[in-house]
Amino acid sequence: MNILLVGLGAAGGKAVQTAVEEGIIKEEDTILINSTSKDFPPEYQGRKIVLSDKDTGCGKERPIAKEYAKQAISQGKFNLENMGKYTTVILATSIEGGTGSGSTPLLAQYFSKVCNKNVHIIAFAGFEEDVRGLANTVDFFKEVDSSLIIQAISNKAFLREAMQNKFKAEELANREMIQRIRVLTGQDFISSKQNIDDTDILKVSNTSGYMTVEKKFLDKPLVDQDDFNAVVKKMIYNSKSVKSENPGAVRLGVILNIDPASEDAIDYTFDKIKEAYGNPYECFLQEQWDGKREYIAFIASGMQMPLDELKAVYDRYQEATSKVNKNVDAFYKALNDMSMLDEDSKFDMIKPVENNKGMNISDFLDSI
Repeated sequence: MNILLVGLGAAGGKAVQTAVEEGIIKEEDTILINSTSKDFPPEYQGRKIVLSDKDTGCGKERPIAKEYAKQAISQGKFNLENMGKYTTVILATSIEGGTGSGSTPLLAQYFSKVCNKNVHIIAFAGFEEDVRGLANTVDFFKEVDSSLIIQAISNKAFLREAMQNKFKAEELANREMIQRIRVLTGQDFISSKQNIDDTDILKVSNTSGYMTVEKKFLDKPLVDQDDFNAVVKKMIYNSKSVKSENPGAVRLGVILNIDPASEDAIDYTFDKIKEAYGNPYECFLQEQWDGKREYIAFIASGMQMPLDELKAVYDRYQEATSKVNKNVDAFYKALNDMSMLDEDSKFDMIKPVENNKGMNISDFLDSI
């Protein structure tokens, strides 16, 4: 899987920079996109796209970011060279800010429909304290196309490990993204003992819908199947993904980097994973040993969006807005104008899937 890693907004840009620094991807295979050049790190020498001709930020206003992205596409800022070398575009973005949250759904469709690429979105959910961030998070998931491939990494889930330091939590979330990309792109893989080929993992990784990727290095050798299942249960419990009550995975890929002496301790039914993520239509296994550290990894893909969790976020947002006099607050007037505060509106994120790959830019812009 040849990937183009794209960072949207300040947070997405930092995540991409971390991936470059860690050697997970070459700088030449990345793009940083923002509404202002002020957030581009000076040392970054890869491709940079400023969405706004005014070179100004969005102030957490999603509609402004979306309009900037439309203008940038129409102006040819995304007529990128060497796109043919990539099979997949991964967009890394925060979904509580303005630029990333507002432009990502549109740019994801652009890379999918115009550039004809598989598109992954790795969305960093925030700390669920800022009212504006909550509103943007909800609106992002309402707008994003469900035919894409989406993961959501919770910054909040890293707070305990980061000793409540938010900057450290964001750094840990970025490193979580790197581990997931390694699994998705097969960078950890060596020759397999199983009679499978590369297309099996590619199929799991490119199944549309919500996805979770988990990886755990083992601190000690596995003793028996109970020991294996205990590790898997802990992986699921400690997942940094936004969880869904009824995920219903379509495909499951399990990667075991295990010393041959531990093989008898593996529960090859993977029932604990299936209990958590649903009984998949297809299940693939990659079993190997690189002679280094043992680890277990898995990809559960094709799931439904985490509606219950997002609805809870939405409800918290509604409660928070009740504390503000919307008649005198210009922000809430703007939200009302966008029907974001319509309590009668259905919280429905299901989008029709259109098979219109390879659209030209004019038709694409007319369709949005």
